[in-house]
Amino acid sequence: MTSKRIVIVGGGAGGLALASKLGRSLGLKGEADICLIDRNPIHIWKPKLHELAVGVIDQSVEGVFYRDHGLKNGYRYQRGELEQCDPDAKTIQLAAMYNEQNELLLPPRTLQYDLLVLAVGGISNSFNTPGAEKHCIFLDSLNSAELFHRRLLDGLMLLNDSHQRLSIGIVGAGATGVELSAELHHVIESVREYGYQNISKHHLDIHLIEAAPKILPQLPDKVSGRAQAVLDRIGVRLHLGVQVKEVTQSGFVTQDGTLIKADLKVWAAGIKGPKVFADLTKLPINGRNQVEVDACMRVKGHNDIYAIGDCASLIMDNGQPVPPRAQAASQMAATLYQNILARLKDGAEKPFHYRDYGSLVSLSRFSAVGNLMGNLRSGDFFIEGHIARFMYNSLYQRHLASLFGWFSALVYRLAQKLLRWQRPKLKLH
Repeated sequence: MTSKRIVIVGGGAGGLALASKLGRSLGLKGEADICLIDRNPIHIWKPKLHELAVGVIDQSVEGVFYRDHGLKNGYRYQRGELEQCDPDAKTIQLAAMYNEQNELLLPPRTLQYDLLVLAVGGISNSFNTPGAEKHCIFLDSLNSAELFHRRLLDGLMLLNDSHQRLSIGIVGAGATGVELSAELHHVIESVREYGYQNISKHHLDIHLIEAAPKILPQLPDKVSGRAQAVLDRIGVRLHLGVQVKEVTQSGFVTQDGTLIKADLKVWAAGIKGPKVFADLTKLPINGRNQVEVDACMRVKGHNDIYAIGDCASLIMDNGQPVPPRAQAASQMAATLYQNILARLKDGAEKPFHYRDYGSLVSLSRFSAVGNLMGNLRSGDFFIEGHIARFMYNSLYQRHLASLFGWFSALVYRLAQKLLRWQRPKLKLH
């Protein structure tokens, strides 16, 4: 087997899982050079970003540090951000990196590849709503989650001293918006234990704004209905069938001119490919900034470049694109792993087939709801409460298994729980 330079750009659910598996199979044996590129030094599972944002989890406990993980799993980590791709020269350009004082950390770099995998994920889609990018936090990355956390802490400090109200507005009642709403109420009910004696849930207004007539619009009505009942019970203010036409410093202006006031504004509606993809003129990029791929996840017209996850547009046999979900990225990584192994042995690559195993939504300590389908049972069925919570946690365990292997993942999860047991339940710094 000829040694290959395999470069994976993006250390999310799909990219890191692929780098880990290829590293253990090929990198540790010296049969391939596996290089993972990401702009952050640490990986947080994207479905947990809302927990990081409100301080329920600490990235020092829950995070996977690429450099350390790579040393143990057979891949190299380089910190960087994709700037350009030249498929003719088989190179990628990484942008210069600066610190918070705008001092140069790393100059622009050019990397050569034999096989390239684009796994940079997606970002929230503002749909060109005026003021959205200026005034909203787009909760789609580690940096944005940290920014929300800092601003939430500032808001709690002012709230504790001023006895006023804190208003938080969230556009998009998909899984991120719904889970964030529930976690915020959990945090407000818990901060008194940490010295915020003047704060109660009555000081918090959470506005969840959704253009569709129901929350979780992509899920069955029963799942949506149960989740909505929980949000109603804890006091989340739902604005359903409401479109935002502008975002201002004061809040969200709806189509009928109503102002929904918000001190802290979050945009969690829609998914599109990263902005840099608009500059990749030599690749087939669609109107949503996603790169078009064939059934084997090869970028159309370029046999040595693949793309997986939210940044890829793969049209299924039913004419619909693979949905932008963590389970889709994980499945794509698993299939591409097998295809790369087959390719290196001059074998045939297999087309990707997406299997929908259902959806699970965590409502903090208040509940969890979801539907299971696919191989688990013919058709689908509704679950909630402790069973749904167990299944939700099992998804994270499966993700860890893709990064470490099952045994090491169990040990890793146990270590996480022991660390969390010794630490405060909320990260308030």
